[in-house]
Amino acid sequence: MITNRINIVLFCILALLLTTGCAKKVVNNGNDASKTVINVVNDINGNLDGSANLSRYHQADWTSFKSGGSAEVKMGGKSLSSSMHMRMKRGKAIYVSLRPYIGIEVAKMVITGDTILLVDKLHKRYIVEKASLLTNGIPVTVDNLQDIFLGRAFELGRGSFTHSLDDDFTVEESSDGKIILKPRNQYNGFEYNFIYDKQSNILSLDVTPSKSGSSTYSVTYADPKLSVAGKVPSDVKVSTQINGRAFVLNLEYKDMKWNEDFDIDTKAPNNYKRLEAKDIMQILGGSN
Repeated sequence: MITNRINIVLFCILALLLTTGCAKKVVNNGNDASKTVINVVNDINGNLDGSANLSRYHQADWTSFKSGGSAEVKMGGKSLSSSMHMRMKRGKAIYVSLRPYIGIEVAKMVITGDTILLVDKLHKRYIVEKASLLTNGIPVTVDNLQDIFLGRAFELGRGSFTHSLDDDFTVEESSDGKIILKPRNQYNGFEYNFIYDKQSNILSLDVTPSKSGSSTYSVTYADPKLSVAGKVPSDVKVSTQINGRAFVLNLEYKDMKWNEDFDIDTKAPNNYKRLEAKDIMQILGGSN
């Protein structure tokens, strides 16, 4: 029972990474002349309330993040949960620790650069592979994944949304009054954008495939907390489909702390069995 519970939660965190990279080469949907087009679409009442100032959607700089919290999984009519510890060093590493009982770590995932380390402590085994193993070969960066976890806009292939990328984004208002921040450069087969409310709180990251019948992917955000790194949602919900079945992953951060000095152990454990990429389903499925 414990093994199944842990492996399902671990699988769902991995699925978050898998679905962030399910696209192909970036293509430019516009042309050079599009750079001269005003980034803001006006509604019938005039300019959008403050949306012309793109800096409202930038976030403060940060160097490190850590938080306790929980991970809840809903899939196939079942709901499972585990306590979680997360650590991030900006642009360098993501560490997720699963601790379903009395704070004992039973599994962890560490991403550094373009490499992922997946450790199953219950069965004393691990996998070290390129992170693209989880993204169908697409080189999603640590920075992109950190932005997703923290509810920050970004441009795939270029990084977090800052002043230097202002010309790469458009801003418009939807029919229901929400603000849509959208990269001009999109991926073949998919379109992605970031949705905000009028107070500049991020509401969702929406990824929509152009091919009919393909699975949609969205991340919704709630309960923003003001921090030294800007407003950060403390509730993150990933929704998609896995093998035709509805899948939901809820992450809840508690006691977020920023810019502290700590180390992340990125080394593979000694005396554990190393599995190959082709054996990853052994870990995800919990088999020996």
